[in-house]
Amino acid sequence: GFRADMMYGTDAQKTQAFGQPTGWDTEWDNGVYGWAIPQAYLELARGDFSVKAGHFYTLVGYEVVTAPDNFFYSHAFTMFNSEPFTHTGVLATYTGSDLAEFYAGYTLGWDTGFDRYSQNGTSGSNWLGGFSTDLTNDITMTYISTFGDFGRRNDPVASGYPTAITAGADLAYSHSLVFDVQLNNCMNYVLQSDLVSIDEVDHEQVGINQYLFYTINDCWTAGARFEWFDDEDGQRVVTNAVGDYYALTLGLNYRPNANLVIRPEIRWDWFDDDATATALPFDNGTEDEQFSGGFDFIVTF
Repeated sequence: GFRADMMYGTDAQKTQAFGQPTGWDTEWDNGVYGWAIPQAYLELARGDFSVKAGHFYTLVGYEVVTAPDNFFYSHAFTMFNSEPFTHTGVLATYTGSDLAEFYAGYTLGWDTGFDRYSQNGTSGSNWLGGFSTDLTNDITMTYISTFGDFGRRNDPVASGYPTAITAGADLAYSHSLVFDVQLNNCMNYVLQSDLVSIDEVDHEQVGINQYLFYTINDCWTAGARFEWFDDEDGQRVVTNAVGDYYALTLGLNYRPNANLVIRPEIRWDWFDDDATATALPFDNGTEDEQFSGGFDFIVTF
């Protein structure tokens, strides 16, 4: 079969093929609004094997691009800064083992369309794969990695690093580890850790997220998320804001029926700078912490 997704709104620009100088869907913007085609792929399946070929969402991480599949209204720093959103390439899945589900594929880097990134010596060519396994009846572990040339994400110039750094990075590695633990009938705990390492610019990012969900009844679920994100170069969140980011988010999901969810939340972010920081990340560079809140309604049909 095949699948194609289209998206319009302020989130569309975050799911376009922005990993190349001119993406196949980046020319449709109208101010902060835009169109995106985050998925367009063919899929073949036989027995326990399936293969996707085309443009598809990443396997990396716990939070996903599609809003109805996340508990919280906002996203973690780790998801937004240390993970790809989409890939173009080929991805195979094997589900026939009693031990694990396996993934293996080749893609044209991070967040690219069908024309791979090609600038400053980088082109986009990397492995995507991993596995998901049940450690016990109540604990699932998922490991997903990418390795190779991430394309624009590897390019020191495009990623905000000084132009004096030698361009042409071709050795980068990332992984996400997710442990999903069902504590009891009402409580679910998730631990996620991301690592990104780019050899050419001697750069690493590390993030650790923890989630706790409590099912109150058939309509109400409460959730908490606590995050630590290390931006050691001050290039991913806010330029020159070198240090550690922390975020605590508390939220509710209200589902009066199967087709409607309301997601209110409050959030506290704070920043612990190190000696080399020359900027603060919040309130236009004047504050090291901020409080925020938000909610949305999602109708599915």
